[in-house]
Amino acid sequence: MVGSLYALVAAAIVLVYKSTRVVSLAHGQLLAFGGLFFWIGLVALKLPLPLSILMALVCSILMGWLVERITLRPLIGQPLISAFLMTFAVFMALDGVFQLLLKGESKTYATLLSFGEFEIVGVPIRVMQLISFGLVLLVFLSLALFFRFTKTGLGMRATAEDHQLSQSTGVNVRTIFSIIWIISAIVASIAGMGTAYVMDIHFPLPYIGIKGLIVALFGGLDSLPGALLAGLILGVLENLIAGYLDPLVGGGLKDVAAYVLLLIILLVKPYGLFGLKRIERV
Repeated sequence: MVGSLYALVAAAIVLVYKSTRVVSLAHGQLLAFGGLFFWIGLVALKLPLPLSILMALVCSILMGWLVERITLRPLIGQPLISAFLMTFAVFMALDGVFQLLLKGESKTYATLLSFGEFEIVGVPIRVMQLISFGLVLLVFLSLALFFRFTKTGLGMRATAEDHQLSQSTGVNVRTIFSIIWIISAIVASIAGMGTAYVMDIHFPLPYIGIKGLIVALFGGLDSLPGALLAGLILGVLENLIAGYLDPLVGGGLKDVAAYVLLLIILLVKPYGLFGLKRIERV
């Protein structure tokens, strides 16, 4: 269930890559602010749950649109490394804002959304985590159908192949960029709300985006099913290591499991589990 949240962050990164060929680091901040916006609505403003979710999504949409409009739109047609470095700069700038807002404190809303738990073969499972797991599967299904059967989804795939060629066929690349960042911001915000429920809102939360990037690379940067499978694998692997190996060495192995997994997959299959191997002819 934790792995499904990793998969959702990875899905946001995959969405941007599938449509723009830009690998985004900024989605860790979109995740963190999504959780923070939800906390502000639910706890600080004491809004009803549906309004808190709506407020978090609207604020995240606005943030995603501003990031694309101000920082990435001027780089359309420029080398992809420039856009990648820009997403890193956005991550660091927003990280400063996030830490400034938290002031070193930790915020939680888990107790307000406690629906109890039940056991399967002696393993306690939170009902809220099970709900979030079902929501993740629904989001993945919706994204897959959107990319495959909508005109906008086709335009996004065309834009990813070649910006100038897409424009010559009538695709508005600037609009596509805005739409994909809005959609990916929504996905990252949902992941942020779920992740903040599990680990609270504190200073390391944005760095879950790094694990999302690892999952995206593991599954294949252009594969949504790969992101889902890789996220579940990483979630299971981390918890098995935490349960069986960390007690033997005094802890710490769980935190490096994702990076060891990334190293192995890049050595064995650099394009990821389901990534497309591109062959360029000169």
